[in-house]
Amino acid sequence: MAGEFYFDSNIMARALERSIDATARGMLNGLTDVKNDWKAESVDAAPIDTSNLRQQIAAEVFTEGTGPGVEITANATRGSRRFNYAYYIHEEDAGGANVNGEKKFLDKPAQQNQEKWARWIEEEIGTELRRAGW
Repeated sequence: MAGEFYFDSNIMARALERSIDATARGMLNGLTDVKNDWKAESVDAAPIDTSNLRQQIAAEVFTEGTGPGVEITANATRGSRRFNYAYYIHEEDAGGANVNGEKKFLDKPAQQNQEKWARWIEEEIGTELRRAGW
């Protein structure tokens, strides 16, 4: 004797669609938290002379290209020649003893917070999945 079992696959399809949307929302929320924290910590760590460098630190969440992520930049220029002080301090390891602050002001916070930020993203995704019924 053979038996049959049927279920409404539309319910499963809708649930899977909700989980994709929830995962995307959670990822965006988590990346936004990371962006804000990374920028704040970089500003705090950056050398301060005239505060121009700290004011020119920018961060944004991106979702296009190779995948979602956060990009942080600093482009503080000085004088009429448009000398890029941020590049000089960060990439050329310049400034010597007269730099009052962290020379790798963008890299250091990222190195110190990778685990914390990964946890934040995972928690945000989990929160959104629970809201979607998972």
